[in-house]
Amino acid sequence: MTTAVVSQASVASVRPPVSAEYDVYLSHSSSTLMEKCGAAYAYRYRDRLESVTSSVNLGFGSAFDQAVSAFVIADLYGLSVDVNAVFVNAYKEWAATRVVDFSTRWKGHDDILATGELLLSRFVEWWKASGLKVMVDLQGMPIVQRELRVRLPRNVIYSSILDLVVMTPDGEVVILDVKTPSQDSTELFALNSGQLTGQQLVLDAHKESLGITSIDKVGFLNAVKRPVPQKKDAEGPVVAPMHLVPARTPEQVEEYVQSRLWIADDIRRKRFARRSLDSYCTPCTTMCDFHLWCSKQIRDGLHVRPPRSRTA
Repeated sequence: MTTAVVSQASVASVRPPVSAEYDVYLSHSSSTLMEKCGAAYAYRYRDRLESVTSSVNLGFGSAFDQAVSAFVIADLYGLSVDVNAVFVNAYKEWAATRVVDFSTRWKGHDDILATGELLLSRFVEWWKASGLKVMVDLQGMPIVQRELRVRLPRNVIYSSILDLVVMTPDGEVVILDVKTPSQDSTELFALNSGQLTGQQLVLDAHKESLGITSIDKVGFLNAVKRPVPQKKDAEGPVVAPMHLVPARTPEQVEEYVQSRLWIADDIRRKRFARRSLDSYCTPCTTMCDFHLWCSKQIRDGLHVRPPRSRTA
């Protein structure tokens, strides 16, 4: 994986408040967690704590991504692939090594697999009707699940994984992020999503090496996962309409870069404050993996992830 460099002149100048002698690695998930709650960031990324259980949503999303990737690449080359087999095998492999946490809407693994297979069949139908085509780089490799990095000023390295870079029937280049939420999001979210801004940031830094001349739009494709309906008139899993919006302006990208630099400064300063917010919007719920540790210093249900090496 290559790392591009963004010039200091491309972002607004700031007075360096702390030493930037070492690299700080950020992604959408890590930087957003730091914005949401500094304490949770420290527990996850500094102390490497994580829940001993894994949400079924993570396994579903990962398996769905693998199946979608296999399908769109096969479609690009006029080949066929058993997307259900890809999904089932990927999900079972994920579940075999974890204690899986199910929400009350799911009865178990069979329920999840049935939803995935139905949702994939509807995705295949949607894709064939969409006219979208996956773009390839200068080496002829599809730009699917492509991880890219960019080195920002002050030794901040931002990375992002692009689900799909596609071309529309009208010739527009689109960054398309595939989600498997329990409900659809809105166009307003697509207009403001930092994740999409970060994806545009890294792709723009690598455009020349990939052979891309422009980025016209960004957006989400929400494959809404719901249990397979037991009644004919019940709404089950569906592929929602795409939320495509114009690519971010240079000013919007610069604003996002600047916000990541501030987050990196907070990390260097060890500003890991708890952020409870107000009761109607607090992150301090049982949905937070660290709620017992943070509030009562009880570490039940948590363990330490093994270290892993990281290269620049």
